[in-house]
Amino acid sequence: MNQPIRYIIAIRPPADIISEVKEMKLALKNAIDGFYNSVNSEAHITLFEFYAFDEHYPALLEECARAARTLEPFELEFQGFHHFVESGAFYVHLTGQSSYSITERCIQFRQTFSPEILSIHTEGWTDMFDTPHMTIGRRLQPHWIDIAYSLFKEFNARFWCDSLAIRKFNDDRKQFDVIAEPP
Repeated sequence: MNQPIRYIIAIRPPADIISEVKEMKLALKNAIDGFYNSVNSEAHITLFEFYAFDEHYPALLEECARAARTLEPFELEFQGFHHFVESGAFYVHLTGQSSYSITERCIQFRQTFSPEILSIHTEGWTDMFDTPHMTIGRRLQPHWIDIAYSLFKEFNARFWCDSLAIRKFNDDRKQFDVIAEPP
């Protein structure tokens, strides 16, 4: 039976930040001597998640692009690291102003997005921008989080956010692939 596919709408940082985060993920992998969740995931900030059938994707892409065009570009700034105790996620922390800017634009995007398109073409939609962050690792054991803090002392970066990334789950690789970047 045909199953809906998992998609994520995210912010994708520029190549230099993606590369730096990848190096951190590999350093943590080496330090804990093994695999952990998100080690192979490209750096991003997840905003929304939804499920849809392939045949519905073109209408969703068109609506995503339309809604994205209503948003003003903005600067994002990362500063340091933090973690979520409940989920064992260790992540690159955004400044308060950057988190606010993301949340504000996500609310606007969601209000602009057609409810009819959502109800007809998706099999579920989840807002995921409550605490915007860029994950280094998920489901980390507490002592792995301690190791991460010992490895990574500071992270300072900024970039101009002027597009979104639509990522589609690749069942073969068990990772998301960027399939579109509407401005």
